[in-house]
Amino acid sequence: MPRRRRRWDNVVINSDEKFAVLRSIGDECIYEDELLGLLKNKPSPTCCVWFEPSTNMDIEQGIMKTIYVNRMVKAGCAVKIVTADWFLQRHYKIGNNLSKIRNIGYLNIEMWKAAGMDLDRVELVWLSDELNLHAVDYWPVAMDVSRRYTMTRIARIFWSNAEHGPQILPAAEIIYPCMQVASILCEKTNIWLFSMDQRDIIMLTRDYCENINWVNKPTILLHDALPNLLEDPEYVDLRDRGRTIFMHDEEHTLNSKIQRAFCPPKVVVHNPCLEYIKYIILPWFGNLEVVQNEWNGSTKTFVSMEELSVDYERGYLNSADVKMALEKAINNILEPVRDYFSGNTKAQALIMACQLQNEITGDVLKIQMQNKEMRHHRQYVLNF
Repeated sequence: MPRRRRRWDNVVINSDEKFAVLRSIGDECIYEDELLGLLKNKPSPTCCVWFEPSTNMDIEQGIMKTIYVNRMVKAGCAVKIVTADWFLQRHYKIGNNLSKIRNIGYLNIEMWKAAGMDLDRVELVWLSDELNLHAVDYWPVAMDVSRRYTMTRIARIFWSNAEHGPQILPAAEIIYPCMQVASILCEKTNIWLFSMDQRDIIMLTRDYCENINWVNKPTILLHDALPNLLEDPEYVDLRDRGRTIFMHDEEHTLNSKIQRAFCPPKVVVHNPCLEYIKYIILPWFGNLEVVQNEWNGSTKTFVSMEELSVDYERGYLNSADVKMALEKAINNILEPVRDYFSGNTKAQALIMACQLQNEITGDVLKIQMQNKEMRHHRQYVLNF
């Protein structure tokens, strides 16, 4: 499936068309009313993309980011990717060694390069450098945010992810929202792009801006997050790697994950396989080819999600055929990434460095699991 050229590729577009491109990226837009005015007055707005490094980069971070960044570049935006290395120190599995965190970031950059992100026209910024250079701007804002909101309000952001509730939330997680609000507001940019899973912090930022009448508020685009591939995601062990697809997954691993994926027949809503098609396949290729084995083995090409959804809901497409098409399409996307890393010694060295880091910090995970068992034992004794 050759990648289809978009109408804005290498074409000068007006402010209305730029607005349409940017809104095609964001499922939600904060301060949308100001976006069109910004584009009319500023032909090349600055756009910052928030990114937190990961040793296991999934295709939301690798492929969706590539799609969106390339769209913004082609729309004439000056794009910066802000790599939040400083915040990664709060994760117990990584620790506070910024040089190790940088290695993870460099690995992610190689992933983007392999995927085809237009990095020659993107500025890469490390948040730790920004904090060092502009501490006088960041820390007063972070302190003001922490002063204006209660612990309960800040902790509420993490309740959905906290295993035992906010009472054992690490203090680092309380600092994080305050510093992220400061990062959003102190970075001199017109537009920010975040994933929808950061929405609570974005709402905190908007609330803070309105409380203090912050001038020059950036427009914030929120793109949708890819769903968990497995049924009943709230009960899925986070260590189950079948929940998502990673940039380094081999073909057989990827195929196995898609075959396990939840794809209920004739159900379009909350169908993770269809979500992957909507946010990955159609934006990347412009179409999806499905071999209809149940009918006569003919191939049907879908160019819109609406068209595919109608056929699927009516039963003209079955889940097995959709999964096969999804497997083929994602493998086609990731094949250049696999080829790039298999023939690039620098990229291979980064993978080894990150794997070594995981081996070292695996001991920390073991200690945490022991602490968890001790807490359960202590609670049992108290109840007894």
